[in-house]
Amino acid sequence: MPKQESNVSQKGCVELEKFLDFLHLMLDKEASTDQIQYLDDHLEKCMSCLEKYQVEKELRQLIKSSLAERTVPVELANEIRKKVFQSI
Repeated sequence: MPKQESNVSQKGCVELEKFLDFLHLMLDKEASTDQIQYLDDHLEKCMSCLEKYQVEKELRQLIKSSLAERTVPVELANEIRKKVFQSI
């Protein structure tokens, strides 16, 4: 039986930094096709990163749903717009 490739050392995933960079790009819908393919392949092999992916995804969904229920005061929205356009 062939030995399965492992991305995990005793301290965790050896590709964690690369994985997290690509994960954030994917969750922000900015990842390339190659980056998404890397994530899919990596998640099949690395339970440690799969857990991190699930936590990150759930956290973002929780934040998104929490923010969707709130209304922003008009004054605050106008102040934010003003500061954004001043910085451009």
